[in-house]
Amino acid sequence: MDGRWYRGPVQLISRSDGLLAVNHTDVETYLYSVVGAEMPASWPVEALKAQAIAARSYAVVHISRPASDHYDLGSTTRWQAYHGAETETNTTHHAVNETRGMLLSYQGGVVESLYASSEQLVKEAHGGFGMSQEGANQLAQQNFNFQQILGRFYPGTSLAVLSIK
Repeated sequence: MDGRWYRGPVQLISRSDGLLAVNHTDVETYLYSVVGAEMPASWPVEALKAQAIAARSYAVVHISRPASDHYDLGSTTRWQAYHGAETETNTTHHAVNETRGMLLSYQGGVVESLYASSEQLVKEAHGGFGMSQEGANQLAQQNFNFQQILGRFYPGTSLAVLSIK
């Protein structure tokens, strides 16, 4: 696992090509790392909150259709960047905790909230649909809150709260 520290247990699975290390953690703890790996933790908290909600929505969609028999999400940018504890900060914890359980919803379903670093990459990778992280940063610097930021990039969606008991 690249010498990184991860929260939660790690399962080692023997495969023909070597060992596969799988980190087991809950969504909220996972997001502490993802938000900091996907976006600079020094960016405005409203941009980080928008990222937390987009990343949570994406993760929940993919938990329902796992990447493999052994894990739900991969750790590369094909999925969401996940680098363990090294990308967690006070600001990423704050953004995740302040938006705990919030998802993007459209007509009662969870949105697979695609995103990329720039408008250009959103166009190339996602056909123009999704959040530009740089755009979220710019909007947050103009005092947009996370709801307004998400509304710009995911028109017609609303926020829903996932409650796991």
